[in-house]
Amino acid sequence: MELSYSLDVGLLYGASTESFRDITIITNFMMPKKPLVSVVIPVFNGSSFVARAVDSVLAQTCKDFEIIIVDDGSTDDTQAVLAQFANQPNMTCLYQENAGPAQARNSGIKSASGEYIAFLDCDDIWFPEKMEQQLAILRRNTKPGLVHANYEVIDPRGRVIKRARAGRSCEPLHVAFTGGQAPTLSAVIVRRVLLEQVGGFDPNLFVSEDSDLGIRLHDVARFECIDRVLVHKFRQIHGYWDIPCDERTHCEKVLSSRERFLTRLQSRPILNKQQLGALNREWSGYYVMKGTFEERQGRWVEARKQYLAAIQKEPFRLRGYSRFLRAVRL
Repeated sequence: MELSYSLDVGLLYGASTESFRDITIITNFMMPKKPLVSVVIPVFNGSSFVARAVDSVLAQTCKDFEIIIVDDGSTDDTQAVLAQFANQPNMTCLYQENAGPAQARNSGIKSASGEYIAFLDCDDIWFPEKMEQQLAILRRNTKPGLVHANYEVIDPRGRVIKRARAGRSCEPLHVAFTGGQAPTLSAVIVRRVLLEQVGGFDPNLFVSEDSDLGIRLHDVARFECIDRVLVHKFRQIHGYWDIPCDERTHCEKVLSSRERFLTRLQSRPILNKQQLGALNREWSGYYVMKGTFEERQGRWVEARKQYLAAIQKEPFRLRGYSRFLRAVRL
């Protein structure tokens, strides 16, 4: 039996369940039928942007959807902003203690009832025809498992600073593991059964959770990219990158997450030459990043050790050598 709640700013209703650990339902209006698409929007301290993101979903030419917003323990005015959507009959708002973007998206997936799941970051927006065009491809006889689209990165002033042809990435990691497909989450729509099959997002990843999921999905399904810009990604510092913690704690979380992601790739049963080369490049970058972190902590011996590891992984790149020599001189 589904329960209905009204939204009262500042009050949280509901109780935790086994499916949603520490999740509280804020708004859940009954729907006459299951929607075709469940749109999952995680938000953490995104009060300045989330309404814009939601409006871009409501403006879609395809109307067969539900919106699931997961407030991941925001400390700003996010809940007050969400109150303006209290009368939307197809919107559910969840609240959980801060657990990170991967877990927030997993919570949204568990609550979803649609055949397809679409993701939208709280600071990005969709073009009105985005879902309609993607669904047309998903319903074709060939039936890809995931459809994404090109996107533009926008600065805070609204200027385009990057145009990405996401189906033709030249990045070695994407070429080696997904055939050049590089979906950004805000442009993705995927069959829900596939997310369940691969286990959703890794909740222990603070970064690289999108690449990790994309690679696992590519192992079990075919991707297709619409060669047209259908998403605007806004580059601005907020939310998880604006958490009040010291730089050391933040860097440790990023490094730990990146190491976990690369270790998972390294443990795949069969890696071809191209995949090994791409992984060595990523490991080299990781060791350089870790060496820089050790430098900032004044641990010069450990920094040199990390730079040597970077050189061993990619001996023909100068970056590891220059960093090592700098650490020796200092």
